[in-house]
Amino acid sequence: MRKYKDGLLGLLIVVCSLTGYVVGCTHDDEVLASSGTDIKRGEQKLTLTNPKHTFDKAHSNVNWSSAYLGATALLTGRFDNFGFNSFNFDESNAAGINFEAWVWLNTVNTSEPGRDDGCLLQTFGTNNTNTTQPENLAVIKTTSVALSTTDKGYDVKANLTFHGVTKEVVGKMNYVGKTLSGTTEVLGFDYQFSFLAKTDFLIVSTNVGDNATVKCNATFRIAP
Repeated sequence: MRKYKDGLLGLLIVVCSLTGYVVGCTHDDEVLASSGTDIKRGEQKLTLTNPKHTFDKAHSNVNWSSAYLGATALLTGRFDNFGFNSFNFDESNAAGINFEAWVWLNTVNTSEPGRDDGCLLQTFGTNNTNTTQPENLAVIKTTSVALSTTDKGYDVKANLTFHGVTKEVVGKMNYVGKTLSGTTEVLGFDYQFSFLAKTDFLIVSTNVGDNATVKCNATFRIAP
């Protein structure tokens, strides 16, 4: 009986030791696995200074939204005329990423002609005959770009000039990827930022909220 008890005790010690070893190793593996996302970026480059690199406006858009009356469902729309003064992209090098883009405010389109041709133009301080006059432009120009530490996106700081005011806005840009259309490479990007229309840009309106969000999707083509 004594030998049996001694043997059983020894077996229990071995089992406990093995269990502790397995648990300890598993814990170590979990710590290592949660050490961070392995972000890998490519070497894609794009610049509108290259005549073979062009902006594909027909497959791009600029959308905006703000809460109707500041507290209800979103009032949404887009701008029909927009473009880039410059765009440079270097996928793995934040220092090589910058852009300057614009919209014509009087091309606002909410699918409600009475609103688009009337109160919104008055709110923006423009009219339906303006083109490149300063009061008809909203311009955004990057001041710094950083590689995101949580995903493959880019953290963008920019100056937004709108309604006679220039303020810094913070947003997020993503390189969506590329595909082929015939022999032409097609690249896609999205960019989103928010701003305080009333507090910072002095918009006077009871129809929209202070917070406005802009979502942009841009397509570019690289010819062979």
